Amino acid sequence: MKKTLARAMCAAAVAVLPLQMTGQAQQEVAATIRSGPPPFPTPEQYSSSARAQEHIAEAMRMAGTDLVAEATAFCTPTGPQRPALAAQQAGLEPAPERQLEPIRMFENLYYVGFSDVGAWVIATSDGIILFDALNSADEARDVLVPGLQKVDLDPAQIKYLIIGHGHNDHTGGGKYIQDTYGPTVIMGGPDWDTHLASTRADRPPMKRGLDASDGQTITVGDTTVTLMLTPGHTPGTIAMLLPVKHNGETHTALIMSGSQMRDRPSLVAFEHVFNDFAKVQNAGTMLGGHADILMNKLPQMEALGKQYPTGDHPLLFAPEKFSRYMDIMAECGRSRLAALEDAGII
Repeated sequence: MKKTLARAMCAAAVAVLPLQMTGQAQQEVAATIRSGPPPFPTPEQYSSSARAQEHIAEAMRMAGTDLVAEATAFCTPTGPQRPALAAQQAGLEPAPERQLEPIRMFENLYYVGFSDVGAWVIATSDGIILFDALNSADEARDVLVPGLQKVDLDPAQIKYLIIGHGHNDHTGGGKYIQDTYGPTVIMGGPDWDTHLASTRADRPPMKRGLDASDGQTITVGDTTVTLMLTPGHTPGTIAMLLPVKHNGETHTALIMSGSQMRDRPSLVAFEHVFNDFAKVQNAGTMLGGHADILMNKLPQMEALGKQYPTGDHPLLFAPEKFSRYMDIMAECGRSRLAALEDAGII
């Protein structure tokens, strides 16, 4: 239980695409992101802000009849939260964390880990791209590595380890993976700085690898993924676009490592990712390392683990619908920022 509560407090070739922030712009955005937990308006501040209510109304208009539940979840004082954190804030006991069997989310994408947090495994024609590394060396050794082996993947073929953000439930197993299998490790520069400066005896740091850049592409075999900067949850949080395969067709998934737009520069970064990358690549789903925040709800994930679908995929939206999903997420982010500004908090 202590581990669950602690976690609840946190959420080949290299090239650069033409649609991206300049290096100077990246530095300016990172420099403006405040440190510490993202501020949220109180329910009273949120409901009393006329500007916030205007943004909520616009999000509900965008939702039409098919995204009402999503708009309702995003347009709250905090936005969607991990169930363990929401329960803790409500004074309730969080549900016990459970180790899950590896889940085949798409034909080339697996989720390995727990009911609360996991790692993403991308199988390519020439090795593995791993996104996140669980909470500790023990979990990397005893959960992540056996999980790969259960789906007939060889952990020695991990070519890249990409860390979504620098909190320990994503970095904890990184040193074990780095030392044991020798992949190239990529993380946002500000989170590398924090990771290396805040070491503890029971959490030895990874060796610094590459700093992620906005629009950076990573190619392993037949698969190219795109990294983007989404500062907010932490200054160095990143997102990733990747091709996912289902029933003989290739779609685009957006993996987010944080969804908080903590100030206006953070909002601009998210808008840039949604408009200049995800929409351009016709993305159709948004997944997170923590279940129940974005589109990967735990019941759907466990259903996929029991039976991979032969028909429509439950986590895929048509590009037009997914475009509205992202627009709603951004509009609800604007609503929280408006409430915080009206209350004089930011």
